[in-house]
Amino acid sequence: MSQPNNTSNSTWYSIRILRIFLMIFGIMALVAIPILGYFLGTLIGIHMSANDIDQGYAYGGLLYTVYNATHNPVYLQESQISQAQGIAEGQTDIGTLQLIGLGFGLAIDVPIVFLFVREYEKMES
Repeated sequence: MSQPNNTSNSTWYSIRILRIFLMIFGIMALVAIPILGYFLGTLIGIHMSANDIDQGYAYGGLLYTVYNATHNPVYLQESQISQAQGIAEGQTDIGTLQLIGLGFGLAIDVPIVFLFVREYEKMES
């Protein structure tokens, strides 16, 4: 009776474990990278929107001061519009940078998929 070859059996187990880890970490990376890009875009967008909102409220406050001095209702309307425009620009910055971050994360995923497929095919041979 011949004994089974332990070296080929241990190699089979190690390749099997490597395949499992490659699939687990590959799926995690493919999901995590776009989400990370989305959150990074949100963070940058929030910092950019703070400036837009501050500018809108500052200009709106200036126009409101002019309204108080002149009692011209056009300045009151312009001050309200300026504040609303600052908020709208801030929200637009956040939304735009979120989409850019998500798109950048998805674009990074493409070469990672090719890397994972190549490494997986190397393990099969």
